Amino acid sequence: MQFQRVVRLPARIAYSHILLMVCCLALLCSGCANVLGNVTSPPSPTAGRSGSASITQSVAQKADANSFSSEELLRMQLAKVQSIMQGMTLDQKLGQLIMVEYLGKSYQGSGLQNMVAQQFVGGFMYQESNHNFDPPYNIAGNVDGISVQAMKDAHVPLLIATDQEGGLVNRLYKFHGYLPSAEAMAASGNTQMALSQGTLAAKWLLELGINADLAPVVDVHTVNPPVLQSRMFGSDPKTVASYAGAYLDGLQHNGVAGCLKHFPGLGAVTSDPHVGLPVVNRSKADLEAIDLAPYRMMIQQDNPGMIMSTDVLMPATDPALPAELSPKVINGVLRGELGYNGVVITDGLYMAGISQRWSLSQASVLAIVAGNDLIEGPFTPAQVAAVVTALKNAIQQGTLSMDRVNQSVQRILLLKAQYGIIK
Repeated sequence: MQFQRVVRLPARIAYSHILLMVCCLALLCSGCANVLGNVTSPPSPTAGRSGSASITQSVAQKADANSFSSEELLRMQLAKVQSIMQGMTLDQKLGQLIMVEYLGKSYQGSGLQNMVAQQFVGGFMYQESNHNFDPPYNIAGNVDGISVQAMKDAHVPLLIATDQEGGLVNRLYKFHGYLPSAEAMAASGNTQMALSQGTLAAKWLLELGINADLAPVVDVHTVNPPVLQSRMFGSDPKTVASYAGAYLDGLQHNGVAGCLKHFPGLGAVTSDPHVGLPVVNRSKADLEAIDLAPYRMMIQQDNPGMIMSTDVLMPATDPALPAELSPKVINGVLRGELGYNGVVITDGLYMAGISQRWSLSQASVLAIVAGNDLIEGPFTPAQVAAVVTALKNAIQQGTLSMDRVNQSVQRILLLKAQYGIIK
């Protein structure tokens, strides 16, 4: 979620299933046979946007390049993930469920090194507003140096992310200057512009050692003035899916995992979730036709690496819990109705829409129970420790099962394997 930053707090996902392959490989993942994620590889740089067939095609293309069939490539990825999981401690597994931020520009002094090396976090985010890109880290090579060192320190290779959209949320501004917003890309009338911007973003992100982009936004603009301003591609779900899909292709065809956000949709909010919990009183039919429509289209055809859930209350789906903490929304709608079985990451759990009612640790447990895989929000070692302790307590109390933890760990490691982060 990227609105105007509040003081000091850091601001800030059905794939087409290869069912036959999964069934054949189920025995391979004994102990984890119920946790197979989207077992696909990212699209090749030259792959077209050809619907669900593109998943099998892209796996085959990558497999051919490496002299392996798609089934063999998939078998190797799953075997590698299984091997890693068998050797992981509980602390290492729980650490994988956390993506941290850090304050300032010191890798060691900020606590980031400790969070990576000693607390086994699954990844971290660069944020300009957290002063991560202050000099001398306004030079791409210096940022890449932190990424390289963090990878060396990590027990399992990291997801290293930012949220590069262009326009108002332009984390690359210090390196590349102004970049067009989603609104500007759509105003061009040509999805090629969005594809080109996603392609450029992937190139530039990789130069910084960043392998995941928490973008594009797929919220559908339906109120004025829009809280998200120019960050949305339009007011028609098909237009949004088309341009966002092109931007996503530019990222993922070039080795950067993308992330659709903000599920289930913020296009109709009238208040900033950083300062309170927005409510969207749409009927279920309207949610299906508007907010959920881009996800339904893009999950089927664009193979998103991740989807971000967010803190919005939609009474038509769950009148009690914000979407990102709701099993009805994550396990029910996103995974059940829409069929998405990839990595789901929360929005920042420190935002007021959540933090006014739950502590970061409480929200983290609720988020994992609801079906999210990655918790985004902790930014100090003390916060990570508190979240891990809360997760352990939930396991001991029976609120959270190890099967549920293993589901998320496997999805995260598969994503890392599919994008070459785990070699």
